[in-house]
Amino acid sequence: MSLPTSPLADLSSQVHRDLLLSVATSPTPDDLSQTLMAGVPGLIGLTLWDADDLPVTSAGRPLEASIVPVKPLTDGSDYGISMVPDVQLPPEVLAVIDLRLRHFAAEQRINTLSAQLSALAVAAHTDALTGLPNRHAFERDLNELAATDESFAVVFLDLDGFKGINDQHGHALGDSLLKGYGLWLVRVTGPWGRVYRMGGDEYLLLVTHFPGSADDLQRWAQERLPVPFVDGVSASLGIAWRHEREAISDVLRLADQRMYQAKGDRSQPARLTDRRMPHSRGASQSAEN
Repeated sequence: MSLPTSPLADLSSQVHRDLLLSVATSPTPDDLSQTLMAGVPGLIGLTLWDADDLPVTSAGRPLEASIVPVKPLTDGSDYGISMVPDVQLPPEVLAVIDLRLRHFAAEQRINTLSAQLSALAVAAHTDALTGLPNRHAFERDLNELAATDESFAVVFLDLDGFKGINDQHGHALGDSLLKGYGLWLVRVTGPWGRVYRMGGDEYLLLVTHFPGSADDLQRWAQERLPVPFVDGVSASLGIAWRHEREAISDVLRLADQRMYQAKGDRSQPARLTDRRMPHSRGASQSAEN
């Protein structure tokens, strides 16, 4: 099939410059093809192709590479163009089209890589089983808090009786229990703080906005967090406040010690120590170990 040709020799220099400028500033591939359709007199249809002969963008009449010849934009270019009629575009216009398509491809690759990196960052801070923030997320959030004067409490939780459930009924039930307990913690904690799964059957609450005293938090935690929603499974917990220790690492260690103390004596409630908030960071430390 013979296709008509239409040279652009009759284009004025001003039209030529306008076309170059419009092509160079086209923000998307579709805008680029529409710009060419509007700027080249007599064009019925055009398609821009990538190295795999796949259409990048088109405008006007749909064109098939098997019928309309595809010409490379420049020597060694990965992109081609087909037009009806077969217009002879000036080399500088073709070169700018090629540059724009390379730019669009680079933008797409950057956006794809950025999305992949964002997904990896989220995955690195998320527990795969429960979907809760993990230990890395906790360390990040704790470091941010440590740089402020904001008060907070750390609540360490460890499930009691979980191993027996896992051994007797299998990992599927065990995994469901871990997920369910994580959801329960998120629900009861609400806006007061954030819940993390630290690994195994250990969880941690970073409480930053509790609407009550330290003793209120202790009572709330004892009543709400160790709910035995599965027979034979409950939770031991330990709470420590920021003001109780100078170093943040010692606050975590204190909460961990209290959790294991409670685990060792399930027959008695965890002791209420003097964890009331001081008027200043320099207040005396009066917590028990």
